[in-house]
Amino acid sequence: MGNTGSPRVPNKPPPRFSGYHSAPNFEICHVCNRNIERWDNLRQLIFWGFKFCKMHEVDGTPRCSGCYRFQTEGQMEYVNLGDGRKLCLNCYSIAILDPSKCNRLIEKMREFYKELNLEVDKDIPILLVDKDFMDKRQITNWSRNGDNIQVQKAKKTLTKAKVSSILLLFGMPDVIMGAILAHEMMHAWLILKGCKKLDRKVCEGICEVMAHLWLEWFCNEGKNNLDAYATEQAEFTKILKIIHAYKMTTRVDKIYGDGFREAQRAVSTSNLHKTLQHIVRHKTLPPRIHSNSTC
Repeated sequence: MGNTGSPRVPNKPPPRFSGYHSAPNFEICHVCNRNIERWDNLRQLIFWGFKFCKMHEVDGTPRCSGCYRFQTEGQMEYVNLGDGRKLCLNCYSIAILDPSKCNRLIEKMREFYKELNLEVDKDIPILLVDKDFMDKRQITNWSRNGDNIQVQKAKKTLTKAKVSSILLLFGMPDVIMGAILAHEMMHAWLILKGCKKLDRKVCEGICEVMAHLWLEWFCNEGKNNLDAYATEQAEFTKILKIIHAYKMTTRVDKIYGDGFREAQRAVSTSNLHKTLQHIVRHKTLPPRIHSNSTC
């Protein structure tokens, strides 16, 4: 990685993360190497220390769909995935691009759920598809905003609910695709437990908790996941994990942001299994416990 694209973790996180940060300092654009003379034309990807002109958001400059950095002058051309998306070489080196890599990720996901003592139906089809297929495919029910992954509506049988399939958009870095798969596997788990009419904020919140737990597990408890990587790949994966986790914890919307924080609070207070048991039985999060303090 070059100096303009190398990951950097600030000593203190910024007050919020919305993808960009405006700063009134005189800077040089890392994309075109020109001076950014007006503060309102400056944009920055905080965790990468990557500064760029606002115009590059709309002028067709190639942008990585994994880490969101722009291609800079003199940098090797980004890899075209053939469906409108591009990947920088860092993201490409750890991306899930074929069924064999996807199968290994699925096995890691089952290992992750098993360590949490959660049983996952092994018969759920998990398919790796391209963006064109994802766009054209009519999905009866989707649970995540964006087009990264979708789950078909559960089919009713005489004995139990059944999840039709999970579709994964190929070409994402493994740590991020894993977080999305962890999220959707919890949707499937809830459906198979009979939670088909769960409040959306409760449902998405606990699924985001699972995604957040995966990020920590993949880079810590699942350390052997990174052992096969070169040092540069391992460090890059860790910074992607930090960025993705920070975006989750600071998200401002009600369903995913507030939902995650409320579910995370419940898990921290009770633990994961008690929280899930309460959701299955009562279709809500456990009541918030207020400490009684006396002066």
